[in-house]
Amino acid sequence: MRKLFKATLLLACTFMLNTAFAQVDLRWDTHGVGFSAPGNLRVTANNANEFSAESSDLFLTIYAEQDGEVTEETLAEALVAAAEEMEYDNITDVDELKIDDFTGYYVEGTKDGVGAVIITLLDQKSSTNLVIAIAYTSDAARNKAIAIGDSFYAFD
Repeated sequence: MRKLFKATLLLACTFMLNTAFAQVDLRWDTHGVGFSAPGNLRVTANNANEFSAESSDLFLTIYAEQDGEVTEETLAEALVAAAEEMEYDNITDVDELKIDDFTGYYVEGTKDGVGAVIITLLDQKSSTNLVIAIAYTSDAARNKAIAIGDSFYAFD
């Protein structure tokens, strides 16, 4: 009887851990963009102008530009403008990105003790430009933010 109880308890704990760390696929259908995110991320806006989601230690917002004013050559400038708007206290990382059909740049920094990653992405197959801001409040949430940023994909 005791072995059965331990086995049941082990299965229940395993299920709870898997559920707590489950990833889900989120999509912004208006702009043909998807990404992988933690299962506890709650979508707060999903319309033509904005996609936002949040959890207790992570906040994500995405804006799209469809008019083609931003090109691959001006993408870095768009990122610098977005970072300047946020008025970072400390910038810790800046680099180029190649993700699925996207090319882009990211900057990571802190403001008032809150970390954030800003990403600009250009879909090479369409005229969709994305500005993604992910704010986080812990090291674990930072890892989630980076994983989200690396998971973007375009779909038709």
